[in-house]
Amino acid sequence: RSRAFDPKYTSSPFYGSIVPRRRIVFQITNNADSRTYTQFNGWVDDWNLSYDISGDSTSTAQCSDIFTILSNQNVSLTAPTAELSGDRMRRVLSSSSVALSPEYYGLYPGVFTMGTASYSGNALDYLQNVADSEAGFLFVTAGGLLKFMDWNALVSPVVSPDLPFSSTPGTAAFPIHGLEVQYGTEELVNNVTITSAAGTVTAQDTTSQQTYRIASESYPVLTSNLTQMTTLANFYITNYGNPRYRVSQLTLSLDDPRVQDVNKGFIGLSVLLPIDVGNTCSVTWTPNNIGTAITQTAFIIGLDIDATPESCTFTYSIAGEDTRSLI
Repeated sequence: RSRAFDPKYTSSPFYGSIVPRRRIVFQITNNADSRTYTQFNGWVDDWNLSYDISGDSTSTAQCSDIFTILSNQNVSLTAPTAELSGDRMRRVLSSSSVALSPEYYGLYPGVFTMGTASYSGNALDYLQNVADSEAGFLFVTAGGLLKFMDWNALVSPVVSPDLPFSSTPGTAAFPIHGLEVQYGTEELVNNVTITSAAGTVTAQDTTSQQTYRIASESYPVLTSNLTQMTTLANFYITNYGNPRYRVSQLTLSLDDPRVQDVNKGFIGLSVLLPIDVGNTCSVTWTPNNIGTAITQTAFIIGLDIDATPESCTFTYSIAGEDTRSLI
């Protein structure tokens, strides 16, 4: 009603700032420790204005992160030097056509060596191909940082996860309010082909093929090392050769008083709010409270926040546990 978020209202305290590509930050303040935690840092793509004759008009900001910026940029590489995946990403991000300041990204060095094949095309597609070439993880943090976790950074955690969840009431873990389990052929692959300029590597699980029928997948990669390509092929067969029973998503309500009581002393939110994509979590639950508890420890690969002035719900997407060793 006040037209505070109307870009044409010159008396608005935000006049001149209600524009596309304006930086926007969403934060949550924990009153228990008086600290503010950033949950999203990106840009406004569009301001959608809906005017009502009653005066109850709305201004909706549609926002995106650095992925959207990169998806609209191209890069050209001519016979680049063979280098580790992290260095290849830096080459792309520092190129004149992308020119992303180092303050906007944080990259692990990489383990697999990228080849010398030339490329001309979408910058984000190429960066994702680099990450996939060593089964790495490319994502954007809540703080707006483009981050790459390499092969070694993703070795499955076995102790001290960053965020524990449990369906059993207690003070040692956060309560689970909703949980989705995936068990099927969505990820099944028992016949793998890895291709690059260096050659082709194949791997298969014949027992799985006899049980579930052949499920083939081809992965074009930038890796220039056949030994590393073999490691990658075996990784897919080992982890995806059979259907996996795993938690894919869980929901937590910040309105639950138990969230405040975790670890006692009202520091629950102090533990929860800094958690981001790329952190580890453990999930322990007993389906329908019948039988033996099941525990899964893995990485958080997505976070959705549904917040209103009255309530706030966090929904975490969880990766399946995988088997890999340090290289």
